[in-house]
Amino acid sequence: MGRKLAAGLICSCCVLFSPCADADAGSPYAGLTFGKAYLNDSGIKGSDADIDYDDGEGYCYAHGLEFGNVRIEGELGYQKNDFARLESGALPEEAENGDLSILSLLGNAYYTFGSLDNRVMPIVSAGVGVASIDIENETTDFDDGDLVLACQVGAGLGFRVSDTVTLTTMYRYFTAEDPNFSEDETDMELDISSHNVMMGVKINF
Repeated sequence: MGRKLAAGLICSCCVLFSPCADADAGSPYAGLTFGKAYLNDSGIKGSDADIDYDDGEGYCYAHGLEFGNVRIEGELGYQKNDFARLESGALPEEAENGDLSILSLLGNAYYTFGSLDNRVMPIVSAGVGVASIDIENETTDFDDGDLVLACQVGAGLGFRVSDTVTLTTMYRYFTAEDPNFSEDETDMELDISSHNVMMGVKINF
């Protein structure tokens, strides 16, 4: 199901932003964002163990259409967080060497409050799509990935620099279906969610 949805999102983005799309339908734009990714501890299903993560980094590229106060876009995102430690019940914390990475493809919708002529504009957003989640534990030599459904919501501010350039600062909450990892005789299912603080630039054409 995840792969079919990913293919559908890619095809939709290609159709929406192709040269054949009606230029009068909206104002096209592109955006780049980057920031800190605070991945929540992942509980390992079926056990009392948790994986703690170091703070990571996130990057996104988006291409979309703006219709006044509303805009829609396709967004490709990536974040990576290194392991900090493994907590297992009453056992002492163990250092872990590895990381978890998330490559996402989302369809987002934004709403900007107030007049677009304002210098500062409150923004809210929501998105849904798919995420390829990969885990690599060098301590146990475990390496696997899974494709799952994902979604995010966000809120922030836009700072209009000119008629075509807007700077943004956003808080985003990202979550995904529990990915299932399997290698040899080891099966592992994690819960995934992340608090991300992002800054970026949006350029209208």
